[in-house]
Parts: sequence; C-alpha cells; structure tokens
Amino acid sequence: MNPKKEDRRVERTRMLLHEALMALILEKGYESVTVQDILDRANLGRSTFYCHYRDKDDLFLKGFDHLHSMLERQHAVAQESGADNPAGFNLSLELFRHAQQNYRLYKALVGRQSGQMLTSHAHTLLTAFVRTHLTDLCTGSKNGPASAELLAHWLASSFLSLLTWWLDNNLPCSAEEIDTLFRKLSLPGVESVIGQSLSH
Repeated sequence: MNPKKEDRRVERTRMLLHEALMALILEKGYESVTVQDILDRANLGRSTFYCHYRDKDDLFLKGFDHLHSMLERQHAVAQESGADNPAGFNLSLELFRHAQQNYRLYKALVGRQSGQMLTSHAHTLLTAFVRTHLTDLCTGSKNGPASAELLAHWLASSFLSLLTWWLDNNLPCSAEEIDTLFRKLSLPGVESVIGQSLSH
C-alpha cells in the first residue's frame, strides 16, 4: 500500500477514536467510558483500537499532544523575542484563547467530567513549563530554585482551577477578560516571592 495512503488511514482512525472519546466524556464522564463504548461510537473493531493504543488512558493522554506542542511553540517564540518574564511570555492568555476556540475539546480534557488522572496530567504538564520559565526569575529570591518549584505548582493549580470553572460555566466571559482576572489574582503573589515587578 502507498505509505501516504496508509498514513492518512492511520490518522483517520486515530481521529475517529479520539473524537468518540471526547464526545463520550462530555456525555457521561471519563470514569464511566469503556473501550467498548469508544469502539461502538467510532464504529471500529477492538483489534484496530489495540493496534494504536494500550487502553483508554493512552488514547486520552495523546489528546494532550496538541497542548504540549502549543506550549513548546509559545516558549520558543518567547525566547526568540527576548521575553524574560511571565507577562512577556503571555502563556495564560494563549491558553485561554486556545480553550475558547476549542471549547468542547478543553471541556473534555480538563473540565469537571475529565477525571482526576487527567487533571493531574494537565497539572504536571503546565507545572513543568511554568517552572522552566520561572527558574531564572527566582535565582535572586531567598529560596531560589525552591521558589520556582513552589510558584510553578501554585500557578498551574490556580490556572487549571479557573480554567475549569470557566469551561464548566460555558465561557461566561471572553478569554481576555478571564486572563485579566487570572493575572490580577496571581501576579501580586508571584511578584512578592521573586521580589520584582512583572508589570509593563
């Protein structure tokens, strides 16, 4: 078979499985979804599923790939532009905007119905990115690296909590408005720990 046709077929199969899982999470919650539910919704066979994924957790976690790629791109852009603080990085606004544009996907990924394991994975991913970005800023603070670790964990928790509320309440305000609220709530705490202003 032509490799390109095979690649398209594989991609189509994975997309069908992923979309089936996302729809089912929104309908009944992640914990209640079975592999058979996914197969029935996608109209695919069990052997096809296991050619691509170990289990439903593996299928779901692949849904974070796009988020991880976006974070990598945003980080690269920030470095190339010479941005050296969270305000310049602007990660939270980009994430809120992406969530607004992909509402159903994000609601399945990190909303109330996603489940503890998935929320934990999102938290780990965000914490790692924020920690990397804060490390240099925290070198001069009293606790140094420990400050970066503490702040990264707290910011990721705060962001995901606000994002989940925003999604589960059907986006009651714009991405820009919810980001402004997040910054008003979080930046004073960050500035207090690192001992410098991040405002432009």
